[in-house]
Amino acid sequence: MSDPYDPPRPRDYALQQELESLREREGHQTPEEQRRAEQLERRLRVDEHDAEERERRDRDREADREEEEKRWHRH
Repeated sequence: MSDPYDPPRPRDYALQQELESLREREGHQTPEEQRRAEQLERRLRVDEHDAEERERRDRDREADREEEEKRWHRH
């Protein structure tokens, strides 16, 4: 999972800012603005999921590397 203390990526920040701007108009949104808000929410969820997957792969790769080093030191 992404560290909440990590600074947001520039693209995510821009998407989040646009989404917040649209949410401020909630109740007064045009259908296009509503669709755009839904699109931004989906994109942010996908970006977060992708970041979590990358972090998991990085951790797995590091664990594999450490395990390989341990095997080399035993022999």
